Amino acid sequence: MVSSPSSHGSSSAEPTSPSRTTGSHHWHDLIAGAIAGLGARAMTAPLDLLKIRRQLAPTSASSSSLASILGGEWRIYHHLHSIAKREGGVRSLFRGNVAASYLWMGYSMTEFWVYGRTSGYLRRLCPDGGGSNGDVKASVAIGFAAGAISGVCATVVTYPFDLCRTIFAARGIFPIPATNVTWSEHTKDLVSRSRRQWPYVQRRPPRTMYDFARQIHDANGMRGFYAGISPGLLQVIPYMGINFALHDAVVVMSESNDSIVSGAAGMGAGVVSKFLVYPLDTVKRRLQAQAFYGTSSGGEDAARKVSSFSNNRRSSSMILPGTASSVVSYDGMMGCFKEIGKKEGIAAFYKGLIPSLLKSSISTGASFWLFTLTKNILRSTG
Repeated sequence: MVSSPSSHGSSSAEPTSPSRTTGSHHWHDLIAGAIAGLGARAMTAPLDLLKIRRQLAPTSASSSSLASILGGEWRIYHHLHSIAKREGGVRSLFRGNVAASYLWMGYSMTEFWVYGRTSGYLRRLCPDGGGSNGDVKASVAIGFAAGAISGVCATVVTYPFDLCRTIFAARGIFPIPATNVTWSEHTKDLVSRSRRQWPYVQRRPPRTMYDFARQIHDANGMRGFYAGISPGLLQVIPYMGINFALHDAVVVMSESNDSIVSGAAGMGAGVVSKFLVYPLDTVKRRLQAQAFYGTSSGGEDAARKVSSFSNNRRSSSMILPGTASSVVSYDGMMGCFKEIGKKEGIAAFYKGLIPSLLKSSISTGASFWLFTLTKNILRSTG
């Protein structure tokens, strides 16, 4: 990667992090970030789908112990095979991949570019935080602050793609509705924070990103594209802060500019940071799904009923027995926390944790590895 001259004379031979970039090569961050984002997405798409599905499916508090939830999540191949068999083959494991690719590419470009600018500025204010001989504590503090800022910026810029990815991933686990209430009427009640429990409302899953955007805008206006962003922002501050802080600390201590070291550091940082903020991610997913479908998911049981009914009938108002009781309307972020904790138990916040940790370790490690590798290649070619 490109190294920027620090106030105490660091050279290009020093170990580098995403922050050490010269002003004449800022465009390197954008190119490397795009490649890193697309590469990481390609490696982890099925795990991401499984994680989102698990987060959206509610459970009863009596069966929601942490041991039972985590115990069943090690069967990753079984779950992915079940989805592929039920929903149309391996292609279904990449549902929402177009939106997710835009998300990851845009997120990584914004994230690494903002991180490079912010951390470079902070290092000039705190010289002990830069260079191979820099103070590790200062490097960690700078990495955390710059990582948090870059994460917030990237989240705001790309959040509509994140919402779109969740809606596409949720296809197949929402039961078919049972009422003639129109979406616009139902949405008005959701927007006004109505706490009444509604029957399922017919909502045809979008087939394209344009279809998704049109339906969200018609129902909620521009604010609909940012449903669930509050827990998303609260999550990303410690998540990206820890990611970059741990990564930079390892890079500085190892005194290495190797892309493998950068990838390994990112992999470890991804696991630690994801575990700490995971409950916020679960709340964000529930609010995102509610913005489009209007209710919580009926889970895999409902998915099987959807598949069975769809194969036999094409009615637009079919009733699924036993699903109406699972309807939940969350009253914002705090309301979602309360509802999940009360009805499903604390362990429900960690549904999908195992595939999420596996996905985070692979995607974060791959992102830093590809970013560093690409930056090194760009630097060597001038």
